[in-house]
Amino acid sequence: MSNYYDMPKLPTAESPKVAIFVDGQETFVPGDTNLLEALKAVGIETPSICYHPFLPVSGNCRQCLVEQEGPRGRSLIISCFTPVSPGMKVFTPKTSLRVKNARKATNEFMLVNHPLDCPICDKAGECSLQANYMESGHDSRLRENIGKHYHGSPDHAFIDSKGQTRGGKQVVLGPRVTLDEERCVQCDRCVRFMRFVAGDEQLQLASRGDSTYITTFPGQELDHEYDLCVTDVCPVGALTANNFRFQQRVWMLSRTPSVSMDDSLGANLWIDHNHGKIWRLMPRCNPEVNRSWISNTSRLAYLNFDKDRLEAAPIETLQSTVFAAKKVAIVAGGACTLEDLAAIKALQESLGAKAELFGGTSIPVVEPDGISKSGDPLANRAGFKAMQVPDANLQELLQKISDFDTLITIHSDLIGEDPTFEKLKQIPNRIVLSAFKDCTANAATLAFGVKHWTEVSGSMINSLQILQKLNAAPTAPNGDLKPAYQVLFALAGIEITEVSAAWKQVQDRIPTLKAYQRDSILSTGLKLEGVV
Repeated sequence: MSNYYDMPKLPTAESPKVAIFVDGQETFVPGDTNLLEALKAVGIETPSICYHPFLPVSGNCRQCLVEQEGPRGRSLIISCFTPVSPGMKVFTPKTSLRVKNARKATNEFMLVNHPLDCPICDKAGECSLQANYMESGHDSRLRENIGKHYHGSPDHAFIDSKGQTRGGKQVVLGPRVTLDEERCVQCDRCVRFMRFVAGDEQLQLASRGDSTYITTFPGQELDHEYDLCVTDVCPVGALTANNFRFQQRVWMLSRTPSVSMDDSLGANLWIDHNHGKIWRLMPRCNPEVNRSWISNTSRLAYLNFDKDRLEAAPIETLQSTVFAAKKVAIVAGGACTLEDLAAIKALQESLGAKAELFGGTSIPVVEPDGISKSGDPLANRAGFKAMQVPDANLQELLQKISDFDTLITIHSDLIGEDPTFEKLKQIPNRIVLSAFKDCTANAATLAFGVKHWTEVSGSMINSLQILQKLNAAPTAPNGDLKPAYQVLFALAGIEITEVSAAWKQVQDRIPTLKAYQRDSILSTGLKLEGVV
């Protein structure tokens, strides 16, 4: 059983300020957190391996050592588990050679048996051990004639060509995660994540001392909706994601911050891309929303983002069909941004009394998982309500099928969600604005390809009433595709080419948003009051 204590309390804007002395200088820091976080809040970074702000403190790597002066003189302490107290005197490597040497020594202990896999390791470029090594001075006293001690499962050991015991390569823990036992530094972050966050203890430390290794329970595998998060928290390259393993070098990837549009919590994520292709989706830290976690469903969705894409059609064909219609049903789907909804409202107004608006999804709402999913598949439901777009009247559409000669769906796979909506084929003209050749698009008389939400700049309001921004990654399969809002505004006779202009249309329809410029919305969102 690994050691663990309490969850760290992170500083906030409301944290009381207390005076402590850092390297002899009086410094005001948040007084309701641990010393590591307090130092970070004033710009003093402290190296760590086992510490994670959203996992219980373990304190077993000893990388975050500082000196504290007490009644018996100065002694080394771990800053991750030491609470801030007013007047405490702390010394960092800036003034303490003892701290500098202690950190260097603990780093060296971890490196002494860690393989030099950096050139082929997926974690290279974002590895905590690499970063700490660079900070501590690039020194190592490892003697080649001694070699490294293998600390993985004895079942996986073998003797290499140099006569050295090695092993634990490509250990399949489950369907999505592969382990390299030689690289593991026994930080037990993965154990703590599965135990305290996922709530399903599928990983554990086996054996003792320098023979300790990470493994699953006998006869079981690592298989959980959040199991890929263990590859995120792993500070080295021991736990690797099969979907990304040996795909790209991380320093070749560009990152675009965005929001997942598959759930109304709107988990914050990074879109990592290179040469116009998404290579992975990663959780983006937002303490108020999804902390540092995303589900496998959200994370692995990118594998299909470049498949079965619709191509753009001439907008003139779309215009002639829409304005020749006698009665139009417009359906807003789950991935519609605020900008899309503003454009849908503008189109409805331009068509006048012959247009009726519907919205929502047939996918049922389920219980929140308490991690990164609210359980509501209509991502922008709060935005629907703020924009006064119906969010739950699709059954009414089925009852009124005979009233309409034209149907327009936007980001809504009605038939794919519920076969009952096959009845919509009774409507003579069926126009679909979608990124994919889904079931509804295949049944359309005119399918119009638009950009996917990963390729669009826009906004949404999540279930916590936080206004969040989407940012466009340059990964659209061709340059002819446009955001849905741009096509819809054009149908309404309004020329909109930039998201800033679309945002002004949103503000006109949600007056409480007029106080906020789009560029002023933080990457972690903006908490709203009184919008819905």
